[in-house]
Amino acid sequence: MATDPVCKMEVPEKEMDSIRTKYGTKILFFCSDSCKKNFEKDPSKYT
Repeated sequence: MATDPVCKMEVPEKEMDSIRTKYGTKILFFCSDSCKKNFEKDPSKYT
């Protein structure tokens, strides 16, 4: 399991349909497109 950096929800990493993005050297997982978009607007707020 991974933790969504925006809402802190636990997200299963191994699901094929996982919403994810690469940030630096890390792969981050998100519970929804909304959380991913919020992260992409201001990554420094969540890292």
